[in-house]
Amino acid sequence: MRMDSRKILAVIMMASFLTPFSGSALILSLPAIGQEYQVGADTLSWVIESYLITSFLFLLPMGRAADRWGKVRVFELGNLLFMLFSLLPAVFDSFALLLSARALQGIGSSMIFATSTSILADAYPGKNRGKAMGWMVSVVYAGLSFGPVIGGFMNDGLGWRSLFWFMALYAGLVLVVALKVLKHMAGAAAPAREMPKLSVSLFTENREFTLSCLTAMLNYSATFAISFLLSLYLQSILSISAKTTGFILLAQPVLMMLLSPLAGSLSDRKPAAVLCSLGMAIITVGLIALAAITKMQLLWPVIPSILIIGIGFAFFAAPNNNAIMSSLPRKYYNMASSLLSTMRLGGQVLSMALVTLLLAISWPPLSPVASLSRNISLAFLFFSVLCFLGVIPSLLRQKNKS
Repeated sequence: MRMDSRKILAVIMMASFLTPFSGSALILSLPAIGQEYQVGADTLSWVIESYLITSFLFLLPMGRAADRWGKVRVFELGNLLFMLFSLLPAVFDSFALLLSARALQGIGSSMIFATSTSILADAYPGKNRGKAMGWMVSVVYAGLSFGPVIGGFMNDGLGWRSLFWFMALYAGLVLVVALKVLKHMAGAAAPAREMPKLSVSLFTENREFTLSCLTAMLNYSATFAISFLLSLYLQSILSISAKTTGFILLAQPVLMMLLSPLAGSLSDRKPAAVLCSLGMAIITVGLIALAAITKMQLLWPVIPSILIIGIGFAFFAAPNNNAIMSSLPRKYYNMASSLLSTMRLGGQVLSMALVTLLLAISWPPLSPVASLSRNISLAFLFFSVLCFLGVIPSLLRQKNKS
């Protein structure tokens, strides 16, 4: 039967919404979880970290598993595991079990992320691949955007366990649709005839792929902690409520969601290196603005600044994804999809580690509010330098192609 690319795109978009939604929605429920189980903020952070760590550790093995057993099977199994492990915290009353379930959710998430981009690349082998990547990235931002809003209402009205019921039902829906749609993908459900190994030559002989991966790592390292820092700034320094803070932070991902399909389409016609470099340069401007704003403790310029960052990120993400997948032969798609997600998660982990170090600066001694304001400003300034450095490998791949 003929493969329907649009239906496959719809399935991947559904799955791509779930994992970012689950993380962003759960953040607003952490205080309620901490209060119920009587645990401190340091222990509570493991609700997020356990998920990120297992997702990061299992991405490459799941890419290899997709080569061995078929990407569609691994994708469907990932949704099944995510559904089952979402039920555990909803049914049982144990903080240890909650952490275990989140870690196991991360394994299911790694199976979804390791195969989604590869499945989409198979479904769109021609000139429309960048546009399809743009729609996928757009839905990721939709999950990030609406997670705090939906999660906040569900937490206040139904309790934090309702989020896990929602995750389980949604993952089950994705699984049912995937079983119906993806069974028609020729060859994708079967094991790969060739199972290429991840070797050093893949990086040394393909500079475009290597530089695209490095650019992705630098970009996510420079941008992942933005929402965390702004949440601290708006609530702890400007004394803005959590609900209002959530709506302010919506501006960036909503704009990214709207512009990503356009940026993806442009990457089918224009060099990805140019679009990505432009995007990172725009992000750098926004980060410098936030460094100045947080230093002066201003409110009104925050939204224009994060809108600038949203524009830049939209012109980076989908074109860079397209560049990575288009720089390799089809037999490497599973591995490339896993590496792309590994770079993203690795950047996120590095971003939070850098924030932890920068926020710990205590010299020269200032009042608590002034010290926090200074350190947040320093963090944004540091990330602006890191983002600007990412423009260099991004431009070098265009020079290499020339």
